[in-house]
Amino acid sequence: MTFEPNPLAVGVMAASMAPARTQEPMKYCQRCQEKKSLDLFNKNRSTKDGLQGYCRKCTSELSRARNIKLRRSKAMKKAAQRKKEQAATADPVNNPEHYKTGGIECIDAMVQVFGEEAVRTYARINAFKYQWRAPYKGKTAEDYKKALWYLRFADGDDPRKDRPNE
Repeated sequence: MTFEPNPLAVGVMAASMAPARTQEPMKYCQRCQEKKSLDLFNKNRSTKDGLQGYCRKCTSELSRARNIKLRRSKAMKKAAQRKKEQAATADPVNNPEHYKTGGIECIDAMVQVFGEEAVRTYARINAFKYQWRAPYKGKTAEDYKKALWYLRFADGDDPRKDRPNE
């Protein structure tokens, strides 16, 4: 009688003799909440396992978001500083920034459209308005200066000639 091994037994025997597969060590990412291979984590000597708590992908996403937020914050601070500097040098009576558009001042455009006499009448009316409401707006001194500016313009004395060269 010849010995023939059972094919099923041979397979089981071969599998048990093969080197055991070791499961790759894994770590749980605290951000994406997935188990991932250890090589997907950056090193961190201060932790117990020597690895960061977040995987590289999550660390990268957080870093990118933090940098964007930081850049926005810096840009906003710069804009606020520029605005503060402009406000310090601005002259709301003799040289209001919002009255200049496209290189021409509003009052010059009014003279072009309505004529000198009509704009002088407007200036008298506007001076009256500034005097009338000055005590109630909170910028009393500024409003009286604006009223004086319009009265000078109405009398043919353009106050803009007094401002320093820009």
